[in-house]
Amino acid sequence: LIYLAFLKPGIWGFDGNDMLAVSRSLVTEGDFSIGRGEGVLGRDGQYYSIRYPLLPIVAMPFVAIGLALANSLNLPATYVAAVCALVLCILITALTTSMVALLALRLGSSQTGAYLAAICFAFGTTALVYAREFFAEPLLSFLTVCSLYLTLGKTSRAHAGGSILAGLAVTAKPAGIVVGPVLSAYLLLKRYPLRNALGPFLGTVMGFMLYMAYNYLRFGDLLSSGQKASNFALEGTLERFLGLIFSPGAGGGLIWYCPPVILAIIGFRKAFKSKPLEALAIVGIFAGYWVLHSFWEFGGWSWGPRFLVPALPGLMALTALIDRKWWKGLIGLTVLGFLANAPSLVSYYQRYYAEASDGKYLTKALNLWAAPTDTPLFNAWGAAYRQIQDALANNVKDIIKQSGAAPGPGKLATAELLRIVAVWWWLLPAAGIPLWVGVVLAALLVGGGVWVLRLGWLDACKTSPSPET
Repeated sequence: LIYLAFLKPGIWGFDGNDMLAVSRSLVTEGDFSIGRGEGVLGRDGQYYSIRYPLLPIVAMPFVAIGLALANSLNLPATYVAAVCALVLCILITALTTSMVALLALRLGSSQTGAYLAAICFAFGTTALVYAREFFAEPLLSFLTVCSLYLTLGKTSRAHAGGSILAGLAVTAKPAGIVVGPVLSAYLLLKRYPLRNALGPFLGTVMGFMLYMAYNYLRFGDLLSSGQKASNFALEGTLERFLGLIFSPGAGGGLIWYCPPVILAIIGFRKAFKSKPLEALAIVGIFAGYWVLHSFWEFGGWSWGPRFLVPALPGLMALTALIDRKWWKGLIGLTVLGFLANAPSLVSYYQRYYAEASDGKYLTKALNLWAAPTDTPLFNAWGAAYRQIQDALANNVKDIIKQSGAAPGPGKLATAELLRIVAVWWWLLPAAGIPLWVGVVLAALLVGGGVWVLRLGWLDACKTSPSPET
């Protein structure tokens, strides 16, 4: 409910808009092709996105609803379809939050510890940001933690479910290839039957085959996704390996953007004493994503360690195992994480990158090991303030009329989405609905969310035994 109160009014960036275009094409045309200016030329003369198939497929019902609403409200279809698609990402992140608690319980956590870890995941990490972006990472996070949870179960049916989800993780994003082998190793070490142990690995193989079929459908080549394989490189691996964890620059800084995960170290030590293989499975998946992306020359407009987002649920589940004496520290780190990520509640984090592009210092802003004063983390609040200033100085109806118009050279920060308060209810006046109605609805959503969270906490306290100290 709280996430819905701050739902974004549109999608900014190539990745999200690419996948939205695919989903829209699936709804309206029944195929994966997109517009000439949006994709890469494919084998049949059509243009295709270079990104991933699963999220556009899952988003189809939401996009269809958005297109229907846009037609009835006489609003730009791109905006309304995007808003409805973003609802899906919020729902996925909400489900992932629940899975953090369930995984924590499976590791031996108390009810209160599991509940606290889930809340800290939702509000103290980059989940707060990516829940409202149309990227593949939220879906991959959900599939990763669900696959992990099921595989840590004791029945063949649960293991089969984990294997299927491990395969789907590859179609959500190829980086999901790390999940299946780790889970198969876990099942082998637990001495489950060989057919159970091979399941996640075979699921990954099937997912990879499906992805190759998707490649062939688009580009006539099983191994060509349209992206540059040359982005894998040994040069700079150590800098990326360390930067993903320690640098506050673009694309890195797990401890800065997601500070609660620091206490996963303590949780791991405790879990390792009672359930060593389960703890190692979580760390193995985290290490897989970490090492894999250390070899990838990333340099896009990311907020924090975007490529480690799929590992966050498992790490946060480990924090549920810390003793009660550490809870104040966990809450304090969550507050710091919330403050780091909160500017995205009312602005697009890409606003800073757009300003850097206009000011011709984008290279510094995108540097993983940039000076602290050039990092998105340092500049996010200032960029958010300037975006709100622009929003207050412009009539939202006039901005909506410019929908689809590209900003001029050196004026990227004047794009329509970067000149409004980045919440859905800010656009209501364009549909003839007073702004105060949206403010009231958002306040009710936040209030309802806080009430539900409080009830959940009280219920967890009733069902938990006396906490350890």
